Amino acid sequence: MTRNVITINQADPVSFAFELFLTNEIRHLPVLSRRKLVGIITDRDLHEALIPSDPSHTRRSMYHTVKNIKAKDIMTPNPITILPDAPVARAAQIFLDRKIDCLPVKDTRGKLVGILTSTDILKAFLELQEILDRIERIDIVMDAKDYENVLGILQDQNVSVVSTGITSIHDLKRTVFSFRVRDANLERLRSILREKGYSVLPEN
Repeated sequence: MTRNVITINQADPVSFAFELFLTNEIRHLPVLSRRKLVGIITDRDLHEALIPSDPSHTRRSMYHTVKNIKAKDIMTPNPITILPDAPVARAAQIFLDRKIDCLPVKDTRGKLVGILTSTDILKAFLELQEILDRIERIDIVMDAKDYENVLGILQDQNVSVVSTGITSIHDLKRTVFSFRVRDANLERLRSILREKGYSVLPEN
């Protein structure tokens, strides 16, 4: 989420909202009243306010109309919000279900602490995908008592262990430990483990 949120007071004129949108290159503007969130203005709301639907308006009448419009007149009141510790998946589901692309973030006391947009969700997805693309798997047949030793070998090679899975095999005293690792040279790692007497399964 974006933590340094640009806001507007509900009594401020729409012209000020337009200035904030323009100078800060934003698309969503939370509206406050006595420091509490009461609404939100989107770039679409602003566009509709500044371009009246009545084509008979003269430039002078349009100017005076827009001049008298306040932020509270064009905002969406009582916007849907989310807590800072809510899962990203929860936010994505709200975006999808409500067909919105912005969520003000409020803490348990109701204070506005940030704003989350659909762009933020997409960035998080791309970052996660980049991490997942770097994760590989190495399968080692070993006794459970060897786990700490193998983990130490991986750490000595500066390998990041993301997770470990265990699968039983016919020999009940031995199991396959599947290490999901990141930033690893698997060929070199397999060679090191085999040199130390471990049975490493070939790559699938």
